[in-house]
Amino acid sequence: MSGNRLLNRLWRKSRRGFSLIEVAIAIVVISIIAGFALKGKELIRTAQLRSVIEQVNAFRIATQSFLDKYGALPGNLTNAGEIFDSVVASGDGSGNISSLEDARRFWQQLAASELITLELVNGFPISKIGGYYTVSTNAAGQSGIWIILSGGTSNNRDFSGIISQAEAHIIDRNSDTGNPSFGDVRTLKANGSSSIGAHYDLRQKDRDCIIMFKIW
Repeated sequence: MSGNRLLNRLWRKSRRGFSLIEVAIAIVVISIIAGFALKGKELIRTAQLRSVIEQVNAFRIATQSFLDKYGALPGNLTNAGEIFDSVVASGDGSGNISSLEDARRFWQQLAASELITLELVNGFPISKIGGYYTVSTNAAGQSGIWIILSGGTSNNRDFSGIISQAEAHIIDRNSDTGNPSFGDVRTLKANGSSSIGAHYDLRQKDRDCIIMFKIW
């Protein structure tokens, strides 16, 4: 019986009068229904967070396969128009991915390779938790290639928040060290991309962080 139907029944009953036991039972039932609804939302969100790990692993495998096949990183092929299609932008071969246009070329060339199926929005893949995946070879001063999940960016350096520390902890402990400032998964404050230290604050629910994944 739904909460609304139960309340309607109690309203009709109230016109005749009802006992304290009936009121107590109604409160318990409504609380259980609300609890199930809340738990369902939590389970859905956890599944979405785990899907981020799956997406990033797919990006990692595709990037390595691209490098093996073409001898260059995605976005850095100097003859991409000849290999794929004239509309696919060629890179400069420098190995650097820093600007927003560099990042768009990365995803465009990777998608054109058909080593992975990508649906790009404004040139970037989207996440199941919302936001965009971008890429940089110098994310927060760290060497290597990093996939960055954020709410968006206008310059590939400053990012808006997308995830809370508690949520980032779920991803980190299931795919890396669980330390926000160490390993191949890093969590940073979106404002200024500053470190949150060596431990996640699991009480922090504000989605004001970004999360980065080293893929190469």
